[in-house]
Amino acid sequence: MPKDYYDVLGVPKGASGDDIKKAYRQLAMKYHPDKNKDKDAEEKFKEINAAYAVLSDEQKRKQYDMFGPEQFNQKYSEQDIFRGFDFKDIFRSMGFDFDIDFNETPNDIFDDLFGFSSGHSRRQAEGADKLLQITIDLKQATQDTTKKISVTHFAKCDACRGSGVEPGSKVITCDVCKGHGQIKNVQRTPFGIMQTITSCPKCRGGGKIYEQLCRKCSGSGRIKKQDTIDVKIPKGVEDGMRLRLAGEGDYSQHRVGDIYIDVHIPKDREFSRKGSDIYYNLDIPFYIAILGGRMTAKTLYGDEEVIIKKGTQDNERIVLKGKGMPKFGSGSYGDQIISIGIKIPRALTGEESALIERFQQIHGTARGNENGDDKEDKKRRFGIF
Repeated sequence: MPKDYYDVLGVPKGASGDDIKKAYRQLAMKYHPDKNKDKDAEEKFKEINAAYAVLSDEQKRKQYDMFGPEQFNQKYSEQDIFRGFDFKDIFRSMGFDFDIDFNETPNDIFDDLFGFSSGHSRRQAEGADKLLQITIDLKQATQDTTKKISVTHFAKCDACRGSGVEPGSKVITCDVCKGHGQIKNVQRTPFGIMQTITSCPKCRGGGKIYEQLCRKCSGSGRIKKQDTIDVKIPKGVEDGMRLRLAGEGDYSQHRVGDIYIDVHIPKDREFSRKGSDIYYNLDIPFYIAILGGRMTAKTLYGDEEVIIKKGTQDNERIVLKGKGMPKFGSGSYGDQIISIGIKIPRALTGEESALIERFQQIHGTARGNENGDDKEDKKRRFGIF
């Protein structure tokens, strides 16, 4: 079971961004290996960085709160977690200044910091992720939806099958590492001068290279291509949610990127949404509000007949259970809340006016009699004649 990132930083779930940053800075200073020589310090340092990378990012934090620790870590890789996290600024704000290529992947940065070997070249192109947007309406969000998107990306080269090597090319000794497969590096980091041994960037640790690169892709192992991809949008998605299509981004020999889809749901003219509940305004004639009756209300799933009670007041609410939005990731549904508005006619015919005036007379007389009866009753009770 993955650790909860809030527990890792020691902050409550509703903590502000400033509280999260303050907790992170204290823990980072406490556990960085230059100050803390405990054997678990390095692992703890990585852990708090992962927690901060997620909780300091509004979008990642929203997804984390929605899915929880276990599902979040199943859906998002370590590279996803650290994507967009600015190591350079955060460490410099803590008084460190160091020379690291911040175009490297998060794994490679940690490899440099702690002397691990990544086992591949960081300088060669990584498979890039892509960010796209899909727009659906509120009704489409009530059910699982599939939409097609067109994407231009780097796909695996069909001539060399992604290897970057011309078929039939001979194997020769690597001229960079002279066949050793490794290169020694000395680097200044926030934790002092460190010597690392990394895999050769040209032969990737093998000590051997191919004599001829693929002519079609020039050795990159990939070609530019336009594809049509099916995007499955689960029911209950909300505006601003981000979906991930694993392995559909740019191809490289070391990593295949992902496609991220931001879902946009424009405001609906008739319905408004708050979480899984739907709000709808229903205007009814004043005589229905007085006498009661039946009216037809719209829902996202079709028309629904509702009962109006006698004496219904303006802004009263009727709740249709289970007629709201599907709750994302579960089989339950929210409700539809109908707000009643009473329509008053702006103009009346002579007959209508007469009827209303007659009602006014009857109602006024009834209230007068009622008040009069009260007065006579008081007189009798108090002996006043």
